[in-house]
Amino acid sequence: MFGERLRGMLELLEITGAELARMSGCDKSNVSRMVSGARVPKNGGAGARRLVNALYFCADEKGRVDELCDLISCENRDSADDIKEQMMLWLYDGEKTAVKADFVKEKIPYRALGERLGAVMELAGLSNVRLGKLLNLDPSYISRFRSGFRSPKANQKMMNDLCLILLERMEARDTLPALCKLIDAASDVMTDKEMIFDLLYRWLYQTDRTDHTSFVEGVIDQIGSIQADVKMPPILPEGVMVDETLLPGGATADETMEENVQVYCGVNGLRRAVLRFLGNVVKRKEKELFLYSDQSMDWMVSDPAFRAKWASLMILCITGGTQINIIHNINRDLAEMADAIKSWLPLYPSGKVKSYYCKTRGSERFSTTLFLCPGYACISGSNVIGAEDEHGIYRYDTDPQLLKAHEAAYQELLGRSGELAHVYKTTDVDPLVSLELPSATILGNTLSLATMPEKTLTAILERMKVSEEVKEHIVSVREQRNSVLSGIIDKGGFHEYAPLPREEELFEERVPIDLPGLHATYTPKEYAEHIQNIISLSDRMANYRFHVLPEAPFEDIKIVISDKGVAVMRQKAPYLIILFEHPDICRAFAVYVEGIRGQYQQDKLSTKKQLERYL
Repeated sequence: MFGERLRGMLELLEITGAELARMSGCDKSNVSRMVSGARVPKNGGAGARRLVNALYFCADEKGRVDELCDLISCENRDSADDIKEQMMLWLYDGEKTAVKADFVKEKIPYRALGERLGAVMELAGLSNVRLGKLLNLDPSYISRFRSGFRSPKANQKMMNDLCLILLERMEARDTLPALCKLIDAASDVMTDKEMIFDLLYRWLYQTDRTDHTSFVEGVIDQIGSIQADVKMPPILPEGVMVDETLLPGGATADETMEENVQVYCGVNGLRRAVLRFLGNVVKRKEKELFLYSDQSMDWMVSDPAFRAKWASLMILCITGGTQINIIHNINRDLAEMADAIKSWLPLYPSGKVKSYYCKTRGSERFSTTLFLCPGYACISGSNVIGAEDEHGIYRYDTDPQLLKAHEAAYQELLGRSGELAHVYKTTDVDPLVSLELPSATILGNTLSLATMPEKTLTAILERMKVSEEVKEHIVSVREQRNSVLSGIIDKGGFHEYAPLPREEELFEERVPIDLPGLHATYTPKEYAEHIQNIISLSDRMANYRFHVLPEAPFEDIKIVISDKGVAVMRQKAPYLIILFEHPDICRAFAVYVEGIRGQYQQDKLSTKKQLERYL
């Protein structure tokens, strides 16, 4: 009977035994035996609870809880625990369990870094505040480590310091034996400081999947630190625009190079060519640059003095109105993408940078460099990889016919490239509208504008006394995002993750509102109206899910994550949306949010109870 009824549930929910095994954390062979009836788990036991939890969450995700309740003849449909109890009763054909089943969601012990860190901090007797002081970090940062939103993995020194501090504290508290038991280490390693450090380090920072946390955090932190204006160059114009920079060929007064120098050799020659090239672009106030190089960046970064000059000239190009198009050297490596994004992101608010990545893979034999200013000059070189520093040859061409040929070559490469990062301002059309997303996840620090009732938004804008132009724009953005939300709900699934405020935050009106280009906070009445609409959406729409987080993953940042694109939205000046469409970036963010979903997944009925406290 058990196997037959289990098969009936699987058929109703349209899931396979393999899917059920993955969701319940059971071995596929065990689930297969349950489905066939060869194995029946103990009524009310841990295995049965995991099975029922998985079946219920599947019904909840698919919006089939009512159908499930019809199948099992459950009358009370307002409590997830009551429904699960009835599921257990039905599966065992009315046989009651000796002890009432506990359907609290079970977690795999210490699966997440935050759980492991919390366990060791307890042994060390450290709070977030005390550990933050010892590491010279804000306590909120430690809190995000433990919540799973942040990781120390992006900073090797922090990783080492964290382990050392924890070990020192545990040694002082005589809790190293408990640590050995926790991390499954032999007790005799306690006296070997290097070994116990290595064991703790490996246990604390282990991961069961490819970990993209440091990449995601690095990108978000960089976007969060963008300044409203492009900073002044490291070296003022008079320090860069010297004669040797601007003379053809980089010639000094003591050299007799002719003005039509066309060939530069080695790394120093490339640097001289670049200074000549950029210096004259600035001097001539050229309109546009096209840049590509897939050789090692050592020529630019290994000499600090040259790097400062290069950075200064690039900033002078931007502030002088030159449009820069750059195809980054990215071979499906997140570290390369992070470097590319980090290098150019500070210039994005200017609107003068368009960055791309080439979709075709490069050669492992030759490197290519092509720096073009149409109508003025081009630096080009094709050299054996690894030999560029000493034997690289770079042409400096100004002939109009050659410039046209170089431009045609660059345009051909551009045609095989995708845009790495597209920057939108609050006055632009919302980029999510054009993506036609089949599903999406929002990760934010407050409720989404897309789910705000139009009436509430109008009242907020009137209370703020904004101009009619601003009001019309924000109402339009809300309509666009609501349309995107509706489209996603119709096609696939829309998951929204956000923290709920503490009572004092709400009544002191410190809870931020998601208004593009504006800073505002909710009144308790406005927040209640927004929450009511979220509850209504969740009740009506099977594919809309709201998930409660313990705190905001990032400050003043909202992220929309999908298979087609990742939009990072700044909720402070400068108000920007940066859209990434590179498949590897989308996958990295998807893995990151999947980890959060695994920690904070909750059924709709339980979430509804949490939301109703704000009504």
